Amino acid sequence: MNEALAEPLTGFQVMAVAVTIAGVVAGLVRACVAYRARIQQERELTTRTTARVTWLVRLAEADHEVVRIVERDRDGHREVELGGRGVPSSGAAGEAA
Repeated sequence: MNEALAEPLTGFQVMAVAVTIAGVVAGLVRACVAYRARIQQERELTTRTTARVTWLVRLAEADHEVVRIVERDRDGHREVELGGRGVPSSGAAGEAA
């Protein structure tokens, strides 16, 4: 039999094993918390996106000539113009004639 396994662990070896086990447990806890936070963030983003799209659909259905939406978030900056339907204004019609 291996003589190294038969001897009791010294104080230093016990401390090294305890620190290793604590490190592994801390890493698992950290990974679990990070995973839960990421899942929660994705849920919130999905909820916000659903609410925003619902609001935009209602806004587009309303009787507005032109609606301009400026949106800034972590994905960047967007400007969307809804409406207009290609109807020329009176100034453009005058120049074309």
